Amino acid sequence: MERSEVRGLYLLAAFLACAYAMPFVVGAWTGTVRLDERWLGNLATVVIGGIMQGGVYAMFAVGLTLIFGVMRIINAAHGEMVMMGAYLTWVCFFYLGVDPLVALVLTLPVAFLFGVAVQKLLLNAVVGAPELTGLLITFGLGLTMIYAVELIFTTDFRTIPYAPGTVRLTNTIAVGQNRVISFVMAVVISTGVYLFLKLNRLGKAIRATALNAEVAMVCGIDVRRVYLVTTGLAAALAVAGGALVSIQFGFNPETGVLYTLQAFAIIILGGRGHYLGALIGGLMLAVLENLVSLMVPNGTAMVELAAYGLMIFVLLIRPGGLMGVKEG
Repeated sequence: MERSEVRGLYLLAAFLACAYAMPFVVGAWTGTVRLDERWLGNLATVVIGGIMQGGVYAMFAVGLTLIFGVMRIINAAHGEMVMMGAYLTWVCFFYLGVDPLVALVLTLPVAFLFGVAVQKLLLNAVVGAPELTGLLITFGLGLTMIYAVELIFTTDFRTIPYAPGTVRLTNTIAVGQNRVISFVMAVVISTGVYLFLKLNRLGKAIRATALNAEVAMVCGIDVRRVYLVTTGLAAALAVAGGALVSIQFGFNPETGVLYTLQAFAIIILGGRGHYLGALIGGLMLAVLENLVSLMVPNGTAMVELAAYGLMIFVLLIRPGGLMGVKEG
């Protein structure tokens, strides 16, 4: 590792330490930090909740990093695919009476086929083109998805009442059942995708194409088929993420923009094209957001600012993120 890269890592570590310390400093200044048993219980609750929330963030961010790693396309419509997953789950729950987790059996194949269609109709034409071209194409796709959902469902917020109880760990620490269920499902799905990429023949072909598409083609890998499977898999991960966030939070057509921001912040923090980096970035971002919402006055409104700030400063300090940019 070159000296400049080592210096960048140290600067990034220092920035992250300051970023995590800032909510405590602001909380101490405004009086929201009170070192009593109840407050410490709340702190432990938000950290544990942040880790669980981060598992879901990481899962759908992996889809974004897969597309970038394999095709070097930045999918600006990824958050809208998460939003689509939330609405598909809502329709299955309220109109078909299907449990949100069972609904994944119906929604994931639909999402995979949607991703394949997007690849065939839009992305195949821009593979190998400058990154800005793919970014603009997918940005337009995202806007189209937002307006289509608004036309069908209006702009009203929707919620899915699911597992409203809590899991009490101690007298002062309790975590929502829906958050625990979402985290467990995210771990199962993420582990399944990881094993698929590691052990399955097609998964190995995806990894080989990400390393070098031209060499993969010479070795007999059908690169076009790999592109189709990659985009289908990324869309399925996004829709699965939408299902898991829909049982925790309200959503409307505009929430996809926030999920796109979060996915970008995650892969920039972890390193574009890195599966493990996306997992680390998701956990770190969610914990930071929860700390901000607990300690900073009007913290819920400041969560988006935390994500924006994290993304901007990481790009300035170390554009490759924690793991570095994975080159093809």
